[in-house]
Amino acid sequence: MRTILTPALLLGLATLTGCAANGPSGLRIHEALLYGGAQERVVWVYGSLSGGQSSLKLDGQTVELRAQSDASAVPGSLSVNSAATYRTPTRRIAQQLAVARVGAGLFNVTRLDPAVQAVYFTDGTTWRKLNGVNGTVNSVPVRGLEGAGELTDDEAASLGRALGNQGPLAVAVLDTVLLPDGAVSAEPAPLERKRTALYVLPNVPTSSTLNPVPTPTPPATGATVTFTELASGTNATITAAGVQVARTQTEAAALYRAAYGNQSSPPAAPALNGRLLVGVFLGQRSTGGYSVRVRSAAVSGGVLTLRVQVTAPGPGSITTQAITSPWTIVSVAVAFTAVQVLDQDGRPLQRGGVGSDR
Repeated sequence: MRTILTPALLLGLATLTGCAANGPSGLRIHEALLYGGAQERVVWVYGSLSGGQSSLKLDGQTVELRAQSDASAVPGSLSVNSAATYRTPTRRIAQQLAVARVGAGLFNVTRLDPAVQAVYFTDGTTWRKLNGVNGTVNSVPVRGLEGAGELTDDEAASLGRALGNQGPLAVAVLDTVLLPDGAVSAEPAPLERKRTALYVLPNVPTSSTLNPVPTPTPPATGATVTFTELASGTNATITAAGVQVARTQTEAAALYRAAYGNQSSPPAAPALNGRLLVGVFLGQRSTGGYSVRVRSAAVSGGVLTLRVQVTAPGPGSITTQAITSPWTIVSVAVAFTAVQVLDQDGRPLQRGGVGSDR
């Protein structure tokens, strides 16, 4: 017997067929769930588009997919609602670990939760993977977060770049089974799913003994000044941009307390050995992603001029969601009566409040 389809049934079948074909072919969804210093789910969508665009539902919300146009996006991923990734907040969880850097490549780690499976560290420039998750452990250099969870090499590199300039920080890889957030729902169902969970621990303390203070010959007036970066971080007690100079051991201790005041067990200030310390404070910021580093120093007419590189997060960057106050401390072996700080564009760093530029 031949079945006759009514117009209504034909319309419904066509609609269902259109919905099923609406998603990209070869749909793959990879997600990274960030906790601790960053509270965000980052979802990469992969697949082949027909006609240059498509759509699907993520957590019940229809999103538009197009070819990727963001130069910083992960290669091969699709643009989601004109953004490189799809992002939603994650739930808060308890602190998963404590980390302190105590030597060249050496760390003290306290695992506070059995969910911690691996630990990475960045000083703001390079990345290392720790050889253990508890006790005093060594580490090896790595490229970003390579090997973390189910991240692809490109995804690991992308997250590594996003978090790297917010160092010093540690990133723990967590067991996804023990998370409060389930997998993002997707319609149509993807052919592949990958999930990685990371706990971001900002403001990892670093022993000042890692940066021994050399004592070079003081340069002549007008010459380039040799300087040594002793430490840098993002959690100072000083909330206004400024400069603080330490000429005595007592002042050096006060400078380190100002820089590390919001951290437990701050390192002791190094012995001055005839040198002066200069702390540059960027002031309070509402998120992570900010940093300040001294790039050059010179003295003329009793004025020490420091040129610094100020880094700020770009639009859509992954940042630690906490108030920060970036700083850096350098030592110099030259006499001066005043300090001026210029950013990469030659503009004076705005000063005020607690900082002293004697």
